[in-house]
Amino acid sequence: MILRCSISAVKKFLRENLVLVAAFGLPGAVAALFLVAMAIPRWTVPLPQHDLVMSIERWDSTPAEVFVTFVVRGGRLEADLRPLVKPDNPAVGIVYPQRWALLLFDHEAMAVREVPLNLPQSLSAGETRTVPIEALAGRRIVAGDNAPDGYKVASLNTGSRGGGIVGELFGMNRRYRRGVAVAKNGRTVDLELPSPHLESYATIHTIGWIVDDGQR
Repeated sequence: MILRCSISAVKKFLRENLVLVAAFGLPGAVAALFLVAMAIPRWTVPLPQHDLVMSIERWDSTPAEVFVTFVVRGGRLEADLRPLVKPDNPAVGIVYPQRWALLLFDHEAMAVREVPLNLPQSLSAGETRTVPIEALAGRRIVAGDNAPDGYKVASLNTGSRGGGIVGELFGMNRRYRRGVAVAKNGRTVDLELPSPHLESYATIHTIGWIVDDGQR
């Protein structure tokens, strides 16, 4: 009897306060559906299966004397170097080359680390040189944003990210953190950059994905 009265009271309350119930219930239902939609790819889409190679601007107090361009040739990463040419007239401004660092996303460790470089710091006038990146010797690279397993570089972000209250509750916010996101079939994986690049706003470029299981 008491249970029947309680059910009747609830039904009466819902009928009399339909607008109030809708005002609070619908946003909650939408939020729940949104969270489920976000969670499904995390349950069904596997994590990345390949390492990602990137380059990032490196801030350095010493101006560089060599222009460096990273190029994938025959599956191997190389650096094309050419010297800085200074004008004869000292009054003419000099555009110094940007210094670069290499970053590697290790898909097994799910972490990004810097790759050591051993490149010439100067070249003779008119000299050009191609230097293989020894730290990645023996690793085969496919150039571009797309990995063989379907993952793709989704963003090279330059500032804070935020997901509002939901983001705060579920760890979606990355304020004042540099990072890279890769995505596949609705699943997005945020990759946090290592120090000292974490707090910088330097430009990041995708070089390619490693497609072998060679030595790391």
